[in-house]
Amino acid sequence: MTHYTTLFLLFDGGWLLLKRSSDKRLLPDRYTGLGGRVEADELGDLRRSVLRELFEETGLGESDLKHLTLRRMLIHNRPGEPLTVLFYYTAELKRYARPSCTEGTLHWAQPEHFADLDIVETTTHALFELVKDVKREPAAAASVRLGAAHYGGGGLERVVWAE
Repeated sequence: MTHYTTLFLLFDGGWLLLKRSSDKRLLPDRYTGLGGRVEADELGDLRRSVLRELFEETGLGESDLKHLTLRRMLIHNRPGEPLTVLFYYTAELKRYARPSCTEGTLHWAQPEHFADLDIVETTTHALFELVKDVKREPAAAASVRLGAAHYGGGGLERVVWAE
């Protein structure tokens, strides 16, 4: 089983999205959040993992954030690949920033423009729900919601979120 964290930074209604570099083997030129693989020694401390990834990719740290919150977990099992768990976080930036990124380029986007972007399929399903989550529970005391991605012959067919 593999585990990944994905972090979306927010500021003044905007969401910071990562457009993956065109030279990436996996998902080049597609939009997602910041993050990456959870290391084995981080499984008991996902917060440490998401902060490590944030620092590695942008140079930003916990002191730049407020309300770092785990909001969603998505389990998926693509045919021929290991079972994967994606942990989706949100955090507000204390000050506006658009740092450089080692994984591609960062872009501020408003939720009403997400549909115009080529967003990774699993991220798309989570992102629209995260926007609702932040509106419903903006502070760090949010409930974590669990989802399952269902795949068929044509790829991702649907994501079902537990209420």
